[in-house]
Amino acid sequence: MRGFAKSMILFLVIGLLVGGYFLFKNMQENKRIEEIKKGWYIEVIHDDPINVRDKASTDGKTIGKVSKGEIYKVLNVDTESGTSYFWYKIEYKNTIGWVASGKKIHWVKDVNNPNDIQAPSIKFEDDVYKVVSIDDINYKHLTILDDRNDYKITHQIYHEVKPYENINQYWILYTVTDKSGKSDSKMQKIEFDIAPDESEVLDFATFKR
Repeated sequence: MRGFAKSMILFLVIGLLVGGYFLFKNMQENKRIEEIKKGWYIEVIHDDPINVRDKASTDGKTIGKVSKGEIYKVLNVDTESGTSYFWYKIEYKNTIGWVASGKKIHWVKDVNNPNDIQAPSIKFEDDVYKVVSIDDINYKHLTILDDRNDYKITHQIYHEVKPYENINQYWILYTVTDKSGKSDSKMQKIEFDIAPDESEVLDFATFKR
């Protein structure tokens, strides 16, 4: 019994030491992220891991990967090396690496950038936005990605009527514009419990694709 008791005590001590180690490492990581967030950083938002390369080019050697939710300090950004990408120079595991983000479809969230380089983009999860009336429209369901928070959101409502195709539906066109004039627009189907007056909407046939 004494041997069993000693073994249990040993297991408990080891468990406390291991738990304490991981708690300490977690506290260190949280502190590191808090410090990073005081300056310019990126947060990975792409669902799939992104390659970290040794230079700002798809020809660069892959030195690792970053995954969704991870945060890294930005040292610089290269906006000229590719027509389709921004390349972020980041601190990566005690070295320096380069991470690409699409210029039209952002793979990382750029935060506290001292310069306005990205056009804002609009994201929403549902195909249909449902409201009671036109007065209840808001932008809480939208996610706006931009490197600065100086953007403005507007919208227009379109009514599409095609009796011969049994179509009678509404669309909402969101437009987000930042202070420098860069913008993005995205359209979503919208359903009303109380249909708006025709004076409050636009004819979908006039929408320029």
